[in-house]
Amino acid sequence: MFCSHCGEQLNPEAKFCARCGKAIAGASAESGREASAPPQANYPPPVQPPAAPKSAVKNPRGKHVLFGVCGMAAGAILLALILFAAGVFAPAAGGTIEGPGFATPEDAAKAYLNGLRDQDMDAMLSAFAVESYVEHYDLKAMVERIRMYQPGLEVPLPNTTEYTRRMNIASRTSQIAGAAITQYLYYNAPDELNGYAATVLKDPQEVADFMEKFERDTKSYVFEDLAIADVLRPEDLSPQYLAEANQENIKRQAKTFGAGSGDVANLAIAFEADGRLWLFCPQAVRYGGRWYLQSLQGNLANLLGMPVYSGGIMPADLLGP
Repeated sequence: MFCSHCGEQLNPEAKFCARCGKAIAGASAESGREASAPPQANYPPPVQPPAAPKSAVKNPRGKHVLFGVCGMAAGAILLALILFAAGVFAPAAGGTIEGPGFATPEDAAKAYLNGLRDQDMDAMLSAFAVESYVEHYDLKAMVERIRMYQPGLEVPLPNTTEYTRRMNIASRTSQIAGAAITQYLYYNAPDELNGYAATVLKDPQEVADFMEKFERDTKSYVFEDLAIADVLRPEDLSPQYLAEANQENIKRQAKTFGAGSGDVANLAIAFEADGRLWLFCPQAVRYGGRWYLQSLQGNLANLLGMPVYSGGIMPADLLGP
């Protein structure tokens, strides 16, 4: 099953797309052999979201309201664009958001993890293909793949002018930044993330209590002692990874990215942090002989049932048998 908004392969249990964050209304518009995926019965058991790493305080009397789909996506994009415009995310050397790329996909993933450890958003962004991604992205292939056009696509416009190209770069950057922000909230302030639902606070005291806890949760950092441990093979973690249907899906994704079938790689990087062993499963893409991250939550992460808000990271002990 695929997201009708951005075309990402979906975890069968997911209610929201791991890439674009939008609610899953139903099955993808794809049909026939192309839409086939490995049988659900053969997937590893769905992984339950990890326990909050900080002491949890329930929302006041459990009052919350779900955001509308448009409001949820627009809010994440707007926040990232405001931060980008304010100069929080500075272009890398050469005036680009992306860096010079990496010799191997593993190097790109490790660069992101090092930025995550150092709380360096610029370094995290520079591990991704941004300008190269926009330059190579095949919007027509995406529309053909999902049989529809949605303005919320991560690269929503044809690169017909410099203006539309710059808007596509801003959109791509905002999608990456939004995923990183959600990843931070998921592991550092899960109560405040609240499953991407709005926490309703009825009076000034509730606001004060909420903000006091929010500030307390964000003073410490779960990944501050992150240390990379090992590189694992995707097929050793999920027997479905090498299944023909799954490999065909990756090839179709590669076409959308404007890359060859051998230019997309799914990774599994083990690391230690906060007294636990973790697994990071992003997807990488190669342009011009250099590797970059394509998304935080790759094909393997979906096969393993990683929570949609985790950004492709989860404690290894929750992988299941």
